[in-house]
Amino acid sequence: MPTFGVHDGGASAVHRSTLCERKRSGAGCATNREGQCCVREPLEQVFEGAKALYRRVRARLLSLDLAPSAPFVLGNEEREASARMSVIVAVHDAPEDTLRCLRSLERFGGRAEIIIVDDGSRLAVTKRLLEGVCLSRGWPLITNGKAMGHSRASESGVSISTRPYVCLLNSDAIVTSRSWLGIARAFAESPEVAVVGPSTSYTPTPQCLWRAQHCRHYWSDEQIWCFAEKNAARHQFEPFMDLPMVGGFAFFVRRAVWDQLGGFDTNLPDYGNETEFCQRVTRAGQRIVWAKGSYIHHLGSASYGRTLGFREIQRRCLEARDYIQEKGAP
Repeated sequence: MPTFGVHDGGASAVHRSTLCERKRSGAGCATNREGQCCVREPLEQVFEGAKALYRRVRARLLSLDLAPSAPFVLGNEEREASARMSVIVAVHDAPEDTLRCLRSLERFGGRAEIIIVDDGSRLAVTKRLLEGVCLSRGWPLITNGKAMGHSRASESGVSISTRPYVCLLNSDAIVTSRSWLGIARAFAESPEVAVVGPSTSYTPTPQCLWRAQHCRHYWSDEQIWCFAEKNAARHQFEPFMDLPMVGGFAFFVRRAVWDQLGGFDTNLPDYGNETEFCQRVTRAGQRIVWAKGSYIHHLGSASYGRTLGFREIQRRCLEARDYIQEKGAP
């Protein structure tokens, strides 16, 4: 979900004081087209600039130990684990982030079955990117002339998948050399495990790691991969943690359970779909777990989010929440 900036109560108080002084002195107050005082705009620019500088410095300090010491390769165990995965990537423009996603899959996808769904992308550069990569890699490409939403796009990819585990991967997610083994081990631990999620940099669930969240837009791919190695070294042998739901950025589900439950709710085209699905999983007596040692980086709100805008996303989220609550009511 989108996050909100820190309230600038101090700056607002200064502005109000300045404005009052101008009015009392009879100097008047120039306004912009929206009728807002122009005195405030330079103050806001300074405040925003200071926040941006702080974020950059913080990210730099949190990244000091992320200098690769050797080339990143997919280990044999990770490669074998990937062979049990079908990875479905629903794409709706955002070509820069989509390119990073696809390059990471080329490098660390291993033996996974990769299926790309172009869900009504409008930009020619996106279309050329998907066609070129899928042609060169031999990946299936499903094209929707009109955007159907994340749920329907994901379902079209699942319908042609062939592996026992499905990963619904956002196009603004970056896989690593430590994406698959922890997930496969979680599924293998018990047939009751139906849904698994990895650690990440952006999601509303406990899977989000604070360091990665602060740095998610600043790290290079190499720094992301280095962080994934460190995370695996620390957490790969920890017990799997049961959760009521996992984030939808990299939603791993047992294919048999997906078929049994009928996929996503047809009334939820995008937001809230994984939440509602997880509720049905829980009611069916099955488990949802977090594999801490696996890591997939998530940039956040880079495809459908950019097209829809904040207000529309907020509206859809609220509608989805109300629908899910009403559906779950006794």
